[in-house]
Amino acid sequence: MQEVIVIAGTAALIGFTHTLLGPDHYLPFIVLSKARKWSYVKTALITFISGLGHVLSSVVL
Repeated sequence: MQEVIVIAGTAALIGFTHTLLGPDHYLPFIVLSKARKWSYVKTALITFISGLGHVLSSVVL
């Protein structure tokens, strides 16, 4: 069980770093939300769904 926690934590850290170092991962959402006057909740939901799709497509590949 400890190995799973270490692997999950490492994956989360790599994913977080990957997002921070790649502005192409978050700038489109900022620009779209400002241009279309989305609420914070709508922006967060769309960003979450897109991130989930990004992760799942990486897993499939």
